[in-house]
Amino acid sequence: MSQQQYAEKPGAEQDEPSEKYGCLRFKPACLQRMNTIKVHVFWQCVFCFFEGFIVNGVINVVLVALEKRYSLPSSRSGLIASANDFGSIICSVLFGYFGEKRHKPRLMGTGILLMAAGSLVFSLPHFIGEAYKYKVSADVNASTNICHLDDNVTDTCSTRAAADDTIANSVVMYYGLLMVGNILLGIGAAPMFTIGLSYIDENCKAKLTALYIGWTFSSAAVGVAAGYVVGGQTLSLFVDIDKVDPASVPLTPADPQWVGAWWIAPLIATLGFLAVAFPIYGYPKRLPSYKEVQKARASEAHGGNDELTAKVNFGKSWKDFPKSIWFLVTNPTYVFICFGAAVEALIIGGMATFGAKLIQEKFNVDITYAGTVMGIITIPGSGGGMLLGGYLVKRFNLKCRGIIRMCAAFMVAACLCGPFMLAQCPNDPVYGMDSPYMQGSPASGLVSGCNELCGCTTEGFEPLCAQGIIFFSPCHAGCTDSITIDGKKTYANCSCLANATTALSTNTSPSDVTSFQPGKCSGSCPWLYVFCAMFLVTMVLTFATMSPGVAALFRYVRRKLLNVTS
Repeated sequence: MSQQQYAEKPGAEQDEPSEKYGCLRFKPACLQRMNTIKVHVFWQCVFCFFEGFIVNGVINVVLVALEKRYSLPSSRSGLIASANDFGSIICSVLFGYFGEKRHKPRLMGTGILLMAAGSLVFSLPHFIGEAYKYKVSADVNASTNICHLDDNVTDTCSTRAAADDTIANSVVMYYGLLMVGNILLGIGAAPMFTIGLSYIDENCKAKLTALYIGWTFSSAAVGVAAGYVVGGQTLSLFVDIDKVDPASVPLTPADPQWVGAWWIAPLIATLGFLAVAFPIYGYPKRLPSYKEVQKARASEAHGGNDELTAKVNFGKSWKDFPKSIWFLVTNPTYVFICFGAAVEALIIGGMATFGAKLIQEKFNVDITYAGTVMGIITIPGSGGGMLLGGYLVKRFNLKCRGIIRMCAAFMVAACLCGPFMLAQCPNDPVYGMDSPYMQGSPASGLVSGCNELCGCTTEGFEPLCAQGIIFFSPCHAGCTDSITIDGKKTYANCSCLANATTALSTNTSPSDVTSFQPGKCSGSCPWLYVFCAMFLVTMVLTFATMSPGVAALFRYVRRKLLNVTS
């Protein structure tokens, strides 16, 4: 295949706009220092940071808060996370195909503004909705969830069903806004991850493509880590911190009813997208280095009908779109690379979406700690992996065959780490559900002799822990007193503790425990460290294939079809 097939015809450059950096006619000489591929890659890295921050970091870590705040099951919260893909799938193909002949930086800038709008829409439910209503009395010294002797046990199943229907009807609009916001994020990111990558490839030397793409992907990985950390920390703030006095809220982050300020991080992302959109707008359709780069390019593409793709007008009309798709699906190298990327995305997507929740459930930690752990793992795991992949391609000057072999070896090694991901800490039993209140009694039913006169309900799960003993609620523990000291609520005079310690056959003496604190029991578990270590290794191996895989596609597929493959 000749090099001329990848170079534009002589007359194609006559109508090209100025190659200077700037907006409209404002293109001063002082701004031309930005008109290089390295500076452009820097701005793409900034964009990728905020894209990873909001899409794969913040949204994933705040899903637990959204489930509590708007009474969403995991199936619906999973759809919120997947809405980004709904928006990007179709738009990526369209932007990639028809954006080739358009002004790419302007399309990228427009997409970034759409992402700013999407982040803002995602946070709107908090501002247009009512304050969060929890089921604890406002009087911190007179709680409704303790044992009130001589009250009747109330069956609240029918009441809860009616309440659930009312809540479901009231949050439909909020759920729709969350979906629309994430869809806009997906649509806005499509230009940057299609024609944006192509813009880098066509304006830099071939051996630098994988390295530059590795920088952008690594920036996204760092953004994901920052999103987990920042999102997790904002969840330690009460959701309505802008509407109520936090000191008046009797809940703590350890309380199952606690909902954190999930809406703060999306606002940060909105400001970040606005800050990066306008510098991207200033770049010309082609950088000054474009012509020199294209003359030096030698393609390694193979397969397909070269005569059709070599036509000057190929790709300018809708009629060529089906032909382009056919060329791609008949290229075996392209098909298998995409198949591998799809399997990889399946694993990464699942772990990114529910990773923090998985750590929370498997190792009995709160969501703030789980989000921080995910952030700490993500920085060296994904960021380091993508930098490693790009570096190896440049260091050993790997061609397409070498890149594919390297990616295959990394993926096989990642699969060998899979069994270690099954590690988890044992769950402490909940008395009356998993363990009986008394020895010899069945492990079912939350009502026992120590709490049958308390009038307890099952309307909300409010676990209470003392030395490894978990009760469904303070009422089910038979606690008759509660008090808040320095913002921490404790419970005392819990009549069911003696029964529980007897059933456990431990050395714990009821007299040794004078008060309880709400929340699940927490304790050290070595399996958390095993899980984190193997998760880190798996992430490094998996992400090390991303930028080399994109570089392999760029080298195998003809330049007329590069944007469709992105």
